Amino acid sequence: MKRPAAAARWPGIEGVRTADDLSELPLMSPDTLEDLCPPAVTDLVLDSADSGMVLRSSGTSGKRKVLYHSWEFDVRVTHLGARGVRAALTTAPSRVGNCLYPGELNGAFSFAQDLTRRLGAQTYPLGTSMRTEELLEVIREHRIDTLIGSPAMGADLLSDPANLASLASLRTYLYIGENLGAARAAVMTEAIPGLRVRSLSYSTSETGPIGYQCPFQGDGTHHVHDDAMFVEVVDPETGAEVADGEEGEVITTTLTDTGMPLVRFRMGDRAIRHTTGGCACGSPTSRITLTGRVPRSLNVDGATISQDLVMAQLRGLGVADPADCQFQVRRAPDRGFDVVLLLADRLAVRPTGDEVLRRLREGYHLGRVFAMPGFRGFTLRHVPTADFVRNTRGKTPFFVEL
Repeated sequence: MKRPAAAARWPGIEGVRTADDLSELPLMSPDTLEDLCPPAVTDLVLDSADSGMVLRSSGTSGKRKVLYHSWEFDVRVTHLGARGVRAALTTAPSRVGNCLYPGELNGAFSFAQDLTRRLGAQTYPLGTSMRTEELLEVIREHRIDTLIGSPAMGADLLSDPANLASLASLRTYLYIGENLGAARAAVMTEAIPGLRVRSLSYSTSETGPIGYQCPFQGDGTHHVHDDAMFVEVVDPETGAEVADGEEGEVITTTLTDTGMPLVRFRMGDRAIRHTTGGCACGSPTSRITLTGRVPRSLNVDGATISQDLVMAQLRGLGVADPADCQFQVRRAPDRGFDVVLLLADRLAVRPTGDEVLRRLREGYHLGRVFAMPGFRGFTLRHVPTADFVRNTRGKTPFFVEL
């Protein structure tokens, strides 16, 4: 590592020569990275701190982190992104509508712009604030064949039959920001038969592109950019790598001498690793299947609950996909709170509020929330996923405090 101050953050890194050596280094948490972020601390900035691109993470894996990426690192990010799209699509996109959130130190929008330029396609920087009617008009008039957006945006747009006539030119939807999920994938491909729904990239603000999909991979499975990233899937408790086919936590080490290096960084994602069997596309690169986030939690008046605790109870009612749920805690002026659970109205099951509340009360530790003095009431709503609260970057959080 060319910057001694950066190397000092990982004692022993100078002696790393193999993957086994790397596994001896400690895991790096998102909170630790946040404490090392510029402008307060520049130890991890390998290049000039006065040029390049400044980004801020969305905070879904912990605290929000500020990243200083050099222009050289940005070129590398664009190259990997474009390489991944070429691998995913047998026919290159021609007219690309970028429906990601621009601004607020978010890198996804500019990433999509840069890789579209690298692909030689025409870009339409649509953003996320256009009225649906106006968006559909642009797509229809310019015969846009590819949209880049969040999974939620794509599912919402295609789930309305009234929109489909204006989407006749659409051939590809590339998503980024969160896992697609089987339910949303089905909504999109049923609306437009033959639509290619692929991951734009498995990427984060901290690392840049980590993985990509070939035509033979779908849902959460990605090839890894092995020449740019070293990815481990480990037991979150011990840090030991799991066996092939087992699920664990994704750990990434950036193989770079520019930007901000990360060594054994905890991504906040869960995945199954695949090191044997190969892929029909012929690529020898390693593969991982993303299965969700490392359990996220919410503290409600002293009781900490996780997504896994909630889903464990809802599965008994036929609700299995976290993408079909949103757990809202609505604070009252008197410091009490109400719990509102939103379930996607596309679900085949339709449990009642009493049934759901009974299940949630039965959950270990989860039931404490509903026994607190401040708990005022529970409401269940079956709504379109378009009614779920989203953050400014288009992501749909599982827990929301209002």
